[in-house]
Amino acid sequence: MTMKTMIHKGYHGSIEINNRDYSLFGKILFLSEEITYQGASFAELEERFRQAVDSHRARCQARGEEPPFREE
Repeated sequence: MTMKTMIHKGYHGSIEINNRDYSLFGKILFLSEEITYQGASFAELEERFRQAVDSHRARCQARGEEPPFREE
């Protein structure tokens, strides 16, 4: 099985479907902390993923840390 992913600013996010209610969700991959997102449509899922990445980068910068991935 191939995992579908999205990319934003160098971050990869998973695209997963809950088989019980067919809701969409995912998580930012390759990070030590778990950051998840969900959406009612693929467009909303992608927007929530982008928001999660941007929020994570802002938190890193607020702590004086370099975000783990660079913008592409």
